[in-house]
This record gives sequence, structure tokens and C-alpha cells, in this order.
Amino acid sequence: MKYIKKIVLENFQSHKYTEIELDQHLNVIVGPSDHGKTAIIRGLKWALFNEPSGDFFIREGENECSVTVIFNDGSKIKRYRSKSKNAYYLYNNKGEETVFEGFGTKVPEEIIDVSSMRKIVLDSNQSSSINIGEQLEGPFLLSEKNATRANAIGRLVGVHIIDDALKDTLRDIRNLNIKRKNHEEMLESLQNSLAEYDYLDELIVKTKKLKRIKGHIHNSQMKLNRLVEISEYLSRINEDIILIDEYLNKLENLNRIMDIEKDLTNNFNNYNYIFGRYIRLDRIKKDIEYNNNLLASLINIEKISEIANTANVFLDRVTKLSKANSNLKGVNLSILKNQRLLNELKEIDKVKKSMVIIEEDFLKITKLLNLNSRLDNINKSLSIGKVYIEKLSNIENISDIKDLLELKNKQLGKLVDYKNKYDTIINRKVEVEKGLSQLIKEIESQLDQYKNILIKLEVCPLCFSNIDKFRVEEIINNYR
Repeated sequence: MKYIKKIVLENFQSHKYTEIELDQHLNVIVGPSDHGKTAIIRGLKWALFNEPSGDFFIREGENECSVTVIFNDGSKIKRYRSKSKNAYYLYNNKGEETVFEGFGTKVPEEIIDVSSMRKIVLDSNQSSSINIGEQLEGPFLLSEKNATRANAIGRLVGVHIIDDALKDTLRDIRNLNIKRKNHEEMLESLQNSLAEYDYLDELIVKTKKLKRIKGHIHNSQMKLNRLVEISEYLSRINEDIILIDEYLNKLENLNRIMDIEKDLTNNFNNYNYIFGRYIRLDRIKKDIEYNNNLLASLINIEKISEIANTANVFLDRVTKLSKANSNLKGVNLSILKNQRLLNELKEIDKVKKSMVIIEEDFLKITKLLNLNSRLDNINKSLSIGKVYIEKLSNIENISDIKDLLELKNKQLGKLVDYKNKYDTIINRKVEVEKGLSQLIKEIESQLDQYKNILIKLEVCPLCFSNIDKFRVEEIINNYR
């Protein structure tokens, strides 16, 4: 036999966390008033029958609650409720979980199959749980009305099926009689309405005749339009015939005109040929006249060629004489230059000896200048080295200062990072304070609304005892 082995209540009304072990036979919960006995029964009914609805039974100060019912075969049902979630959790004897959501006010069939606990329907408007009895509740059916007991006993033995069938049959008969009466009245009304339209048959016949006449008129009109179009087309053809006759009359002498045109073409071609020959003849005459003038001017051509040969001979002689004269002048200038050079180079041996001495002195001076420059560079390097040696006399102190500066630099970087983090935290703190002030305002407004609701109800939402304004103030102050 399957029975409830344990009940676990978490944040359900006055129960923070409660576990109750049950016996497989009869279980009775006893204890002082206002210690949560009714809450246990209410939690059990909430888990098994999804009653009551809402979330008012969540413990004060908590956001969620649950009731878990564990059976002797290892299966388990957990009913869970929060401000945003409403669900059943079903665990079989292997620990496999199934979640049910969106079931409304009914209990999922899988939950009912596991618990095997259903409410007994006493009549059409009332049901009862025979497995669970509440405080001051009388024995089954004895505290109910006679009609309720009769309906319940009838349902237990199956008589309610016949009663329900009779009720349904009588209701159907009444509905059918009402429908029949309504249909008869509607039929009579329709017949009266149709009597006003008896003339429609005759009107239909007339309409058909009118349609035939209209069709005949339409066909006649189409034929008439077609004849009008043909007549207009014929008139246009006649006009074209008259115009063509006029053109033909005007073109009777066309063959003669064509012959005249041929004669004119031949005469024009002959004229062009003759004109071209005339222009060529005129050009030839001009060439003959030019050639005659040229022959007249070239009568003494032989004498002119002899004179030209003589002139060429004299020209060659003049050219040769001018070249010889210029060469002579150049030779004279060269002689003068050479004489001057000879006069200047009388003491060339002394000059050569002086050149050798000068070259030796020049080499010595060059070496001395190089040595001098090297000496200057060495002196400069020595002076620079002395300056560096003087500056680097405190090299150990500089190394310490460098290490100290590096340490200070690292500390400065850390301080800058801390400063940035501090600014970020301050900004975040300001935002959080703003959010907290808004939340405090919202909480105050919600507490005011809650206070007004409690004052109107005058009932504690946890233990359902009567409360006054002072008790309401205490409850509100606990939230604050």
C-alpha cells in the first residue's frame, strides 16, 4: 500500500524548515494554538490539490517557499512557489526529475497518478478530500446537508450517472422544443415576407424578354456601326481614286519629259568634256609662251659658261692665297711667343732646383700641420676626459639616486592606478547611492500600500489572526 512517509515545509507561513514523519495508517497533528498545525494541512493540500492559489503563504521576509511530499516507494512531489515562478517537481524512485509549469489552477495528471489522491465530488458544486481532515471538521458526509449526502451516496454507487443523463435529456428536450418553436415562427415570418414578392416570377419573364430585346438592339447597333465604318472607308477610297486620276492626267507627257532629260544629260556631259579640253589647251599655250621666253634668255649660254669657269679658277686662287696669308700670320705669332718663352726660360735649371727645395719644405710643413692637429685633438680629448672624471666622481651617489627614482616612479604609477580605481569606485558609489535612494523610495511606497492593505483587512497574512493599527505599525517597522 502506498502512503505518505514524510512532509517537508520550507518557508511556508510560520514554518522556516519543518520535517514531519508520518505513519502508514492514521496520523493526527496536535499542539497549542497558533503553532502551525493548520499550516501543515494547508501545505499538504497545496502540494496535492494546488489549493489555495496565490503566494501569500510565503514566509514573511522570504522570496520563495516549497512543500515536499515523500512517499514510501521513494517517489517524491515538490511544490515550489516564488514571486516569479510556480512549478511542480516530480521525482521517481530513481531520482529522475520532471518539471511542470503553466498548469493554472489544475494539478498535472502525472502528479495525481503518483500521489493517487483525488478529491471526491459530492455534487456538481462541491468536492471534498476524504484523505485529509482539518480542525473541527466533522465525519465524512455527517456534517453535510441531506441533499449533498444523497448526491454523494448516489455518486458513490453510480446513480448520479442516470440523474445526469435524465437532466441532460430533459434539458435537451426543452432546448429542442424552444428551437422548434423558434423555427416555426421564423418559417411563418418568412412565408409572410415572401408573399410580398409573388410578382417576381412575372418580373423574371419580363426581364428575360427585355434581355433578348436588348441583345437584338445591341447586335443591330453593332451591325450599324460596322456599316458606318465601311461607308466611311468607301468614301475615303473614292477620294483616293479621284486624286490618283488627277495625278495620272498630269503625268501623260512623262515619257517625253524623260527623253528630254536624257538629251540634256548627254549635252551636259559633252559640255563638261569640251570645257575640260579647253582648259588643258589654255594651260599648254601658257607653257609654250614661258618656254619661248626661257629660250630667248639662254641664247648666250656658252659664253656665260666660259666666264663662270674662269671665275671659278680665280676664286680658287684667291681662296688659297687667303689661307696662306692666314697661316703666315699664325707662324709669325708662334715665333714671337716662342722667343718670349726662350727669354723667360733662360734660368730654367735654377727654377727646377728651387722647385725641388719647395716640394721638400712643403712635405715637412704638411707633416708638422698633421702632428699639430693630432696634438690639438688629444688635448681636447684630455680636457673632455677630465670633465667627465670630475662629473663621475659621485657615480655611486648617482646610482643610488637612480634606484630611488625608479622606486618612486613605480610608487607613483601605483598611486595613479589607485587614484583611477578610487575615482571609478566613487562614481560607482554615487550611482549605487542613487539606485539605493530610488529603491528606498519604492520600498517606502510599497510599505505604505502594504500598510493600507493590512489596515483594511485587519487580518495577519501569516497566522490569519485579527490585528489593529499598532500591530500593523510593528509589522511595517520590522520591514524597515
